Amino acid sequence: MDETELWQFVRIDEYKVPETGVERVRKGLAGLLSGFPKGRKKSTSDSPLDPKQDLLCLSEKRLERAVPSPDWKDAAERLQEWLRSWLETAKPDIPALFFIAPPHSGREELLLRWASEHDVALAEQPTAERILGGDISWLDSWPKAEPWLLPRLERCFLRSTEGLDLVRSFLARVLSGRMGRGIVGCDSWAWSFLAHAGPARTCSTITTQAFDAQRLKLLFARCIDADGGSASAFRQADNGAHLLRTDQDQDETDPGGAETFWRRLAAHARGNIGIAAAWWRRALRTLPEGDLKEDRSDAQGPRQETVWVTPWEDLQRPVLPEEAGETERFVLHALLLHGGLEAQRLTAILPAERAAVIQALAGLAEAQLVEQRAEQWRVTAWGYPAVRGALTSDDYLCDSF
Repeated sequence: MDETELWQFVRIDEYKVPETGVERVRKGLAGLLSGFPKGRKKSTSDSPLDPKQDLLCLSEKRLERAVPSPDWKDAAERLQEWLRSWLETAKPDIPALFFIAPPHSGREELLLRWASEHDVALAEQPTAERILGGDISWLDSWPKAEPWLLPRLERCFLRSTEGLDLVRSFLARVLSGRMGRGIVGCDSWAWSFLAHAGPARTCSTITTQAFDAQRLKLLFARCIDADGGSASAFRQADNGAHLLRTDQDQDETDPGGAETFWRRLAAHARGNIGIAAAWWRRALRTLPEGDLKEDRSDAQGPRQETVWVTPWEDLQRPVLPEEAGETERFVLHALLLHGGLEAQRLTAILPAERAAVIQALAGLAEAQLVEQRAEQWRVTAWGYPAVRGALTSDDYLCDSF
């Protein structure tokens, strides 16, 4: 596998979270002991900004240009190549593959684009009433064409006594081959729950490999190029280091500083491009004179616009509210297990009074840890690292991504 190829697909036990700074320091101790370095090279990329100059957040329009969506068509074609052998086998030993990925990683967008590009039949998810009633007529109306795609398995069960029968029946039929050849998409948290509960333990799984610092930076640069945005230089606000350039001149005046930022971003996001994009958006700033200030260091050269990037150490970190207790953690865990839920369904499956659940949602929303879209509550991409860390430290069942 080409390590510089953006879209890489692996079995989930091959998923490799980018190294953190602590791991890199530990691995570098041997080098430090064998000989002291001459000292850290001072950056030659001093920031042209006035230290007292206030920077402003970018407008939504500028943010859309500075952080465009990935090229899902390209990703879908890479997935098709990875699947080709399995798709072209007349009678595969594995009737169905399960595509597992963490929240906000673009799993649904990728799978739906793949299905659109290759005329793949889409299976509809069951209603909540069918789930709670164990209505297997949902399975009887399955697409006859192969391959088929079920994009969101996490929406096919509810964590309750009555809410697991239908997904158990589905998995049994899929694994027996009775449903034909297909791909099932599932959120990593739901998958951990289903594997823990039993029915998903023997399934064959794949995922998108985590994006390390190099591939993450390359992905962002290609996204901006493909979008045709005019923002062509992203420079760190405290020292002027070029973090990302989308023009033809990719030389960096302080490659070490840029590498450090991207390594920290990739590690914090655990290789998840959606989480990384949310934090990248939060870091982008512009001068008060206007969004994406024109920077013309060479009066005869082409016009270049500059976005200033907040240093990693200065980025705001989300935290759980001080008053957050068991109910808030139950809410967050349930939202992750189901890939989001309506408030009504959330109150039905949690061991808490409705008023307490609604109050918990309000507090978590104020802290920007959850948000509501089309009546569905979900954990935000920006808040996800903090939420995952809190639930992990409190020994909740978490994903392996």
